[in-house]
Parts: sequence; C-alpha cells; structure tokens
Amino acid sequence: MLHAQKPDWLPLGALLVREGLISSEQLELALIDQQGTGLRLGELLVQWGWVDSAAISRALAEQYDMDFVDLDTVELDPGAVARLDARDARSRDALPIRLLVAVADPTDVGACDELRSLLGAAVSLVVVDQTALHRALAHVYT
Repeated sequence: MLHAQKPDWLPLGALLVREGLISSEQLELALIDQQGTGLRLGELLVQWGWVDSAAISRALAEQYDMDFVDLDTVELDPGAVARLDARDARSRDALPIRLLVAVADPTDVGACDELRSLLGAAVSLVVVDQTALHRALAHVYT
C-alpha cells in the first residue's frame, strides 16, 4: 500500500498565491513593505484589504498541519472556558473549546506551551480567525 506523501511546508505567502487569494505581484509588494513596517505578512494583507483574516487563519492552519475551527459556529464548553482566566486568555490570544484550545497564532510556541501548563491538561490546539477570537473573548470574558 502506498502512503500519500505530505506536501512540503510552504510559507504563508506561497499558500495564499497557490489558493489564488493574492497574486505573485501582490505578495512581492507585501514582502517589501513588511520589511519596513515590522508587521507580519498576514496582518499586512488584512490591513490592506487584500485577504480577510479568516483566509489567513485557514492558511496558517494548513501551514502548521492543524485544524481550523470557525468560532461563530462552535459551542463553547463553559467548564473548559473557566479553566483559563480572562487575563491569560487575552494575553495569549487563546480560548478553550472543550478539549480544544483556539489560538490565532500557531507560531507562538511559547504561548502554546504556557497554555498547556495553565490548563493543567493535555489539550489540542486549533487555529481560529483572530477577529472571531477577539469577538468571542469579549463575549465570554465580560
């Protein structure tokens, strides 16, 4: 039996071009501007209105071989939410969902490790849209 080979890791910009969300020229312009602004590529593309934040989050999930969860359609477990206080949730841009913890930035390995420690349990991380995450944090931790 042949096993499907996992595709090579692609940078975020290459994923967005492959999916037809931006052109190669747009990527080149954004990468040049990124050097002067210090913004992350996804933040810059969203700021310019070329890509919405959910598309960036879906691409990040693919890039890091993680699931994407739409926070607007998932039901939060109050017991899981209660395991992480509002300050820690906001400072790490994270929200517990059942045994899953929603994160907007899967590249922040330190925050992910801290979340596992704070929650005192083995948790799985999923990528979510940062805008939806901030909306959910405001709703849950009022």
